[in-house]
Amino acid sequence: MNRRTFIAGVAGVGGLAALGLAGCSSGSRSSGAAGRTGLPKGADAPFDTVVVVMMENRSFDSMLGWLPGADGKQAGLSYLDATGTSYSTWRMAPDFQGCEYQDPLHLWQSVATQFNDGKVDGFMRAGPAGDPFPLGYYEQADLPIMSTLATNYTVFDNYFCSMLGPTWPNRLYQLCGTTDLAVTGFFPQPGEPRPCNLQTAIFDRTAAAGLTAAYYSPGEPMTGLFASEKYDSITHPYEQFLTDAAAGNLPNVCFVDPDYTAEAEFTGTSNDDHPYGSVLNGEAFLAEVHDAITSSPQWDRTVMVVNFDEHGGFFDHVVPPAVADDTVLPGDGPFPNLKNLGFRVPAMVVSPFAPQKVETAGPYEHTSVLRMIEWRWDLEPMTIRDAQAKNLADALDFSTRRDAVELPAFTPPPPTACVNTNHFG
Repeated sequence: MNRRTFIAGVAGVGGLAALGLAGCSSGSRSSGAAGRTGLPKGADAPFDTVVVVMMENRSFDSMLGWLPGADGKQAGLSYLDATGTSYSTWRMAPDFQGCEYQDPLHLWQSVATQFNDGKVDGFMRAGPAGDPFPLGYYEQADLPIMSTLATNYTVFDNYFCSMLGPTWPNRLYQLCGTTDLAVTGFFPQPGEPRPCNLQTAIFDRTAAAGLTAAYYSPGEPMTGLFASEKYDSITHPYEQFLTDAAAGNLPNVCFVDPDYTAEAEFTGTSNDDHPYGSVLNGEAFLAEVHDAITSSPQWDRTVMVVNFDEHGGFFDHVVPPAVADDTVLPGDGPFPNLKNLGFRVPAMVVSPFAPQKVETAGPYEHTSVLRMIEWRWDLEPMTIRDAQAKNLADALDFSTRRDAVELPAFTPPPPTACVNTNHFG
C-alpha cells in the first residue's frame, strides 16, 4: 500500500471520536497504581500529555556508549566471527549510512545467536563472516542532537527492548504489552489481510477512560497492521502532529513515527536511524519533534519518551534479563524466547519533569511506558508484562519544572539514496 494513501484514507473516517476518544474524563482514580513505586497517585501527576517517539534499530552502546555516568562501552571490545577471526568495535563516522555493508541481522533466530544463552558474544556470528557493521558505533560529536538531549534530560542505561527480535513484535509490545507476531514483514497492500489479530491495545484503555489518543505517521503505521481496523480512526499524517502541537491540541496519549516506510528504508532516505538511512536524517527528525513539543502550549504538562524499537543487530555488552510473560504465539513454532527482554536500546524522557541525569535503576522496557500511562490515569494493565513493568515515571521529578533545552543549529546534508537490498526489517 502506498504509505500516504493509507494515512489519507484513515484520517477521514471519524478521527478520535470514531473510537470513542472524545474528551478527557477526570473520573475517580485509586491509589493502587502508584503501589510499589513510591510515586504519588497518578491522578496528582502534573502532566496530561504523553508523546512516544520510537526510532529504529540501534543499541545503547552503538549510540550512547560514550555517555558519562552510563554503563556504556564502545572502543576496545572485540568479538569472534563464525571463522574464529576477532574483530574490534569501531567508530563509524563519517559514514552515517553503511551502504557498503549488510544490514545487521536481527530476526529472532539471528538475535538468539547474538544473545548466545546470555554470553552476548555472537554479534559477528549472526551475519556474513568479516562484515564489521554490527560492531560500529557513534561518539558524542557525531550526533549533535541526540547528544544534547542525552546530556540535558533523563537517559536510561538499563532500558531494554521487549523481546529478542525484530521491529513488528517489539512495536506491538509497545502498544499492547504482548505480540502475536514473531517476525517483521511487508506492510499489507490494499485488499491483503492484516497480520495482527490482537484485540487490545493501549488505545482501548484510553478510550474506556474517556481520554484522547492518536497515532501520527508518515506512512505504514503499526495501527495499519491490526486486522480489526479499529485504530484506523485515530491514525493521522505526521504533518498533523506538527499542526496539533503548535495549536496545543495534542491528545492525552500519542505515538509519533519517523519515516520507516519500505520505500524510504530501501532507498536509504529514511529518518528513523535504521540502516541505510543516514542517522543525520534521524537527528533532524528528533530536532523537529523536540522543537514542536517544547514550543507547544502543552509543553509544561508533557512527557515525551524517545526510544528505539530494538537493537538492530548492533553490539551491546549488557546481558538482557529474564521477564515474566504469558504470550502464546499462534502456530506450531519454533518461537522466539519471549521470557527474556531484548538488548538495550537508547531511551530518554524529554519533559519539564525530566532531570538532567542517567537513570541507572531498572530494568525498564517498552511496557514501562505503558505502565506510566496506566499509572497516570489509573488504567487496567493489559498483560502480565505491563502489570509488572517498572514505571518509567519513577525516574521523573515532579517537585520542580525545568526549562526546555535549546538544541544546536543543525541542517543535515540532503538525503542520499543508498540502494541496498540487504535489508532485514
